[in-house]
Amino acid sequence: MPGSKCPSFQRARQPRQIEERRETILSAALALFQRNGLEQVSLNDIAREVGLAKSNIYRYFESREHIYLVVLQRLAAQFEERIYAELGRIKGKGNAAKVGDALIAAYVSSPEYGELITVVNSVLEKRLTPELVVNFRTVFLERRRRLAAALARALPGSTVAKMLPVTLHIFLHVPGLWTFCFPRPDSKKLLDAPGYAPLRVDFRKEMGLFLRAILREAV
Repeated sequence: MPGSKCPSFQRARQPRQIEERRETILSAALALFQRNGLEQVSLNDIAREVGLAKSNIYRYFESREHIYLVVLQRLAAQFEERIYAELGRIKGKGNAAKVGDALIAAYVSSPEYGELITVVNSVLEKRLTPELVVNFRTVFLERRRRLAAALARALPGSTVAKMLPVTLHIFLHVPGLWTFCFPRPDSKKLLDAPGYAPLRVDFRKEMGLFLRAILREAV
C-alpha cells in the first residue's frame, strides 16, 4: 500500500528469502514511482521504504534504473494480456479502426504502465550496464514480435512481417503522447479550466488518428 512502511529485514540467505526480498523491493519501488514519479525517487528512498540500508539494495539490483526496468517489464506483461484479450475478440475480422480501438482500450486500462513508459528512453541512457541494455532490447524485440503476430491475426490480409515495423512506431509513439494527454495532478487541475481547452490533448482521439494511419498503410 503506498505510503506504508515495510518492516526491517535481516539479510536474506535462502533462495526463497532472496526472492521474497526482491519482490518486496519491487513492490515498494512501484508504489514510490506511482506516487512521486521516477525522477523524484532515489535508491535511498526505496531502501528506506523497505527498511534496508542502501548498500543492501545492491545485493539484488544494480541501480534504481535496474529496478525500474524490472518493474516496467512486469507491467508490460500485464499490458500484453490486455492487448491480446482485446485483439482476440476481433481475430480475423478486424480493420484499422477496430484494431486501433483495441490497442487504445488496452493502454487506457493500463495507467501504471502508461505512466512508467514515459521515461524509458532516458532510463536506457543512464547507469545501465551494456548487458542490461541488451537484455532490455531483447525482451522488447520479443514483445514486438508477439504483438505483430496478434495484429496479423486480427487484420485480414496482413502478415507478421508487415506488422513488425508498425509495432516499433506504436511503442515509441505512446510515451510522448501519454505525457501530453495525462499530465500530473497539479498541471491537470490548471489545464481543466475552460480557458485552457486548446491546450488539452485527448489520448483516444490522437492515438486513434495515428493508429488508423499506420495500420491502413501496413495492410
